[in-house]
Amino acid sequence: MKPSSSRKIFRRIAAPLSFALLLTLALAAAAFAQPPGTPSGNNQQNNNQPNSNPPVNNQPNNQPNNPPGDPEPGNPPGGPNGNPNGPLANPPGATETSHPSAPFTPPADCIVSHAATPAQLCPIDGGLQYYFIGADGSSSSGPWLDAFTELAGLYTAGASVSLYAGSNPLTGKQVNIHYLPSEQKLRISTYYPDTQYDTDKPYVFTVDTGHAINHEAW
Repeated sequence: MKPSSSRKIFRRIAAPLSFALLLTLALAAAAFAQPPGTPSGNNQQNNNQPNSNPPVNNQPNNQPNNPPGDPEPGNPPGGPNGNPNGPLANPPGATETSHPSAPFTPPADCIVSHAATPAQLCPIDGGLQYYFIGADGSSSSGPWLDAFTELAGLYTAGASVSLYAGSNPLTGKQVNIHYLPSEQKLRISTYYPDTQYDTDKPYVFTVDTGHAINHEAW
């Protein structure tokens, strides 16, 4: 009875070992059969598990491909002197900078005679040169405005036209210059420098084709 019992024990042990050996050989054969270059583990296609080793610099396809030097999306170019629209967005009739022939300080033939004016206009090359005026009487050249004949040819009717929107660098106050086609006038809207008595006090006047000044708020 002992030889029979030994054979039974051997068969019980040998059967699982044989199955384990066959399974190991099958897995090894499957690994060698995998095509070269196929990613392993979590990188395989259709695998829903997170990829623990994502490829480097794999940019999304929906990102814009901006050539070098192009402005970033949503950041249009801005203009000097506080103009939020930028020089390219300004309509004809004014420039962002002073006329090349304009003196550094207002000349003697300027048209605003109000002694406390925060704004000055002076005839230059057929148009008008705008000067920012500070609280102490100092000045800084601003935009140059086309001649009235040029403005009348550009704007024949309709509502007022914005020629300039910025700020006085000497006082920080807003400056707006409009052309009024129906009246053929310029309107300058700004503010006095702040004092202990007044804050944001308006200073508004118009200029006609003969350079006559009419103050609306001062």
